Amino acid sequence: MGRLSFVGLGLGAKGITLEGIEEIKDADVVYFEYYTTPHEPSLLNELAKAVGKDPVVVDRDFVESGSRILSEAAVRKVALAVPGDPMIATTHGELRARAIRQGVETRVVHSATIASAAASASGLHSYKFSRTVTVTRESVGKLTQAYHILHQNLLEGAHTLLLLEYDVQSGEGVSPADAMAGLLLAEGNFKRGVVDEKTFALVLCRVGREDSKLEAGGFDGLSKADYGEPPCCVVVPGKLHFSEVEAVSAIFGVPESSVRSNSDKVLRTAQTLVPKYVAKTRRALESAKSKVGQQYEHVLENAELYAKDAESFLANGEDEMAMLSIGYAEGLLDSLAFAGVAKIDW
Repeated sequence: MGRLSFVGLGLGAKGITLEGIEEIKDADVVYFEYYTTPHEPSLLNELAKAVGKDPVVVDRDFVESGSRILSEAAVRKVALAVPGDPMIATTHGELRARAIRQGVETRVVHSATIASAAASASGLHSYKFSRTVTVTRESVGKLTQAYHILHQNLLEGAHTLLLLEYDVQSGEGVSPADAMAGLLLAEGNFKRGVVDEKTFALVLCRVGREDSKLEAGGFDGLSKADYGEPPCCVVVPGKLHFSEVEAVSAIFGVPESSVRSNSDKVLRTAQTLVPKYVAKTRRALESAKSKVGQQYEHVLENAELYAKDAESFLANGEDEMAMLSIGYAEGLLDSLAFAGVAKIDW
């Protein structure tokens, strides 16, 4: 009877668990996959020495296809050794699901991964991390999705982990400076106060290895630093508890005064849009007053009241009601134009 085991290797050359070693020792075939994470030069030798057999190094296409892995796992014990925790990658989850559907027994041996180690390494509270973002080479020049996720996380006071793509086979990837530049470019487009040159962030490189490098500071300084070889990730903190400030200061060797929250200055989407809509509506109202007869003055009055309501709702944090109210005001003015009563100058 065959079996397909997904074995996490952890974050360093000696990160594999005892359970993982036993699982690989018991396997008939061992594949070693590392196409998204550069491994330490000694990892392959350390792994071979620990388990007493030489793993077969495989590339992205081999794993994503999965045909050979699944056919062998139907009759033999196959282990797929993966840096970090194997189920963090969606490719492995999909491969496991295919195996189960084909009646192949599966097993997962978990290990440390950057998704959890980022909190441990940085000193931030793990439960305060929210949605993680992967910055790819294709998206780095236009980080619209990453920007909006970071925006939402910061509004909630949550920390954001930015995973930086790296392709081992091509030797190409996203640097911390690339990610920061992309976010600043998105800020110029959306203007939500999410990031600027002084945004406080943490850069974590080669976490779990002897040559790990941790840096803290503003985007302006961090984007100029040399971090050495990948993998790296960036953490943008949200609201900080005093114990987090103390921990970051101690771990990264920076003054507590420089460890800053990034949530305080972030604008809600309605805070940027409603004032613009209100100003535009009031200009239109002024232009309409001289064009509308007395029988339609109540329409203008109601439009003005809706504009005031929008400002009041916005001040109370009722963003949806604020957007609806200014929408009603604009709709009333548009109705005058559609009825041919007056040309509204927007």
